[in-house]
Amino acid sequence: MSAIDWTVYDRPELRDTVSTDVGGGRREVLIGADGMHCAACVGRIEKLLADVTPDPRISLTSRTVEFRFDPEQAPLSEVLRRLDRAGFKPQVLAQDGGLQGQTAERRDALARIGVAVICAMQVMMLAWPSYTDGGVIDPGIDQLLRWAQLVVATPGVFYAGWPFLRGAWLAIRGRSLNMDVPVALSISIAYVASLVRTVLGGGEIYFDTATMFVMFLLIGRFVESRTRAQAGERLRLLAGRRKLTAQRETPDGTLETVPLSVLAVGDRLIVGPGESVPVDGELLDTAAELDEALLTGESRAVLHRSGDALLAGSVNLGQQPFALRARSVGASTWLAQITQLLQRAQTQRPRFQILADRLAGWFIFVVLLLAAGGAALWWHAGADHALSVALAVLVASCPCALSLAVPAAIAAAASRLARLGVLAANPAALSRLSRVDTVLFDKTGTLTRSDLTISGVECLDARDEAECLALAAALERGLTHPIARAFANAPSRKIALDQRQVPGQGVSGTIDGAVYSIGAADAAADAGIETVVLLRQGETALARFTLATVPRPEAAQTLTQFVGAGIAVELLTGDSDAAALALARQLGIDEVRARQTPEQKLERLRELQAQGRTVLAVGDGINDAPFLAAADVSVAMPQGAALTQTRADLLLIGDSLAALPPARAVARLADRRVRQNIAWAIGYNLSVLPLAMAGVLLPWMAALGMSLSSLLVVANALRLRAAMPPDTAPEPRPPLAEAC
Repeated sequence: MSAIDWTVYDRPELRDTVSTDVGGGRREVLIGADGMHCAACVGRIEKLLADVTPDPRISLTSRTVEFRFDPEQAPLSEVLRRLDRAGFKPQVLAQDGGLQGQTAERRDALARIGVAVICAMQVMMLAWPSYTDGGVIDPGIDQLLRWAQLVVATPGVFYAGWPFLRGAWLAIRGRSLNMDVPVALSISIAYVASLVRTVLGGGEIYFDTATMFVMFLLIGRFVESRTRAQAGERLRLLAGRRKLTAQRETPDGTLETVPLSVLAVGDRLIVGPGESVPVDGELLDTAAELDEALLTGESRAVLHRSGDALLAGSVNLGQQPFALRARSVGASTWLAQITQLLQRAQTQRPRFQILADRLAGWFIFVVLLLAAGGAALWWHAGADHALSVALAVLVASCPCALSLAVPAAIAAAASRLARLGVLAANPAALSRLSRVDTVLFDKTGTLTRSDLTISGVECLDARDEAECLALAAALERGLTHPIARAFANAPSRKIALDQRQVPGQGVSGTIDGAVYSIGAADAAADAGIETVVLLRQGETALARFTLATVPRPEAAQTLTQFVGAGIAVELLTGDSDAAALALARQLGIDEVRARQTPEQKLERLRELQAQGRTVLAVGDGINDAPFLAAADVSVAMPQGAALTQTRADLLLIGDSLAALPPARAVARLADRRVRQNIAWAIGYNLSVLPLAMAGVLLPWMAALGMSLSSLLVVANALRLRAAMPPDTAPEPRPPLAEAC
């Protein structure tokens, strides 16, 4: 047990930082649990938390534990202390960031592997004379080699093998069995028997078996742990990009930057230009123009008046900050949404893994019985042979490969998807992704870019197009409104003075001594996905600009690939009929439903599922969250609302729909690898066990075979990381994926 004072996590000032209030006096927390290596470890943690929470979500792949608890009945410090005593180094991810200590842990693992390799090689070299048939060794030299093996094997067993010995002791002390128990038992028996026989000066010794077993196990565990840790790291990097603070106004009128976790209902908050509204609240200023595309699917700016309700996630498009009064905090804040995103990371396990978790303890118990039975069966042939059979059974039956079969394949698939620009927030959905036959797309921010672009310029007086664009760009420079962003790339050397933005009316300013303005046309025709604005000098119209919501450049090819694979595609959007139909014509979508509320989207999804369809849903707005949560597989866009991302199985961190078809191909490969790994692991254990019981398989052979079997399972899974699905474009390299 460590000397950490866990009671600090019970302090009121830290409570909202490390856990989330879920109502009824209960809180929710995400904890990292280093030292969790097998399905039996999952069972041990479930027992440890049995009186705290009935249904903890434990991820062997990312080594995380998510659970709800009552601080009055079981303080968080008590839970952390239990995990610490049981050998699972607890880490509160909401505060610690999930990355502390990983470098030290990796160095420690590499150091132990180095010692194990050196010791195993030296022991094998010293034991080589005993491998040759008919070799005559001087008794004095033979005894010297025995003592030399003892000296070299000791650090290999007790330093390099310490994680297995410690893990087994903690499991036995906790009255449970895990994979470390048969491993530690075989190492200990081999070492102690060899030590006794070295001191007595006769009998077969097994120092080579003990050191080889430690070496192979350490290498296999290191490879698979590094593979399965990547998904959790990517999620934490993604969460680190989120804003977690707000500007709060104090009673004396000054501003202070505070974490969202300390906000209270009634706080007066200030939202600057281009910033997101941090919590749901009431607008206190006269008017404000907001981008609510993530919330409602509406692609145009929305004008709000004093007293209107503002939703978290909408963006201030104005030139000036505005004030709002917080109406809801806690579970509805960005911090709670990000915590949910982390909590969803790899907490759902495939059905086979759930079954393996339940049977792990019994399996290990059977292995111990078989080892004892093998020794009893061969006792008539002498103690040496009986001990050799027991060691071979213990080592050969170790369920290392079986426990790695599913997590290794899932982690490798998650890594491969991340290289494509797809983050697997719920790897359990990968098997369903391979069976998808229908895809439902949102419109704004999903099939289209969120920003407007200039699709047409009509000059209404003697000025040419270049001059009109330069004037408009000067007026809109520095603003965050969607119309302003449309002119951001227009060339202009002009400077607008006295720039003034009036919500709902447009922008005005003085250029070269003349007053100009730009804003919505008085009678703009609804052109579907187009918006019309006028540039004026005083009351004289100078130019008419047509701004369009442009489809993503990869959208058409992505849809073509889906349709070519026999997958049905539909468009569900909260936008207008004209806008939805215009986009559908551009992209060749036959099935379109416009002005859809979240309830209507969910109803359509349920209708398809009732027909036996496996549905993939893709969206980015908060209004998409319900139908994303109900879809068989859901995908969220990288710039989408955090609430939407918490409901999604996959996140497109590469901001490109082109990754979706190859992601489905990766899912099919992952499903195939899982089946191969399970078949190999079960087949290996069933084939070597009779050989070990028959006395044909020597302990060192069993150690080599077991370790190679585990490495083969991991290597087969890692093939996914190098696989490029056929008929796909070169993978994107988004900044986040490169950072991982």
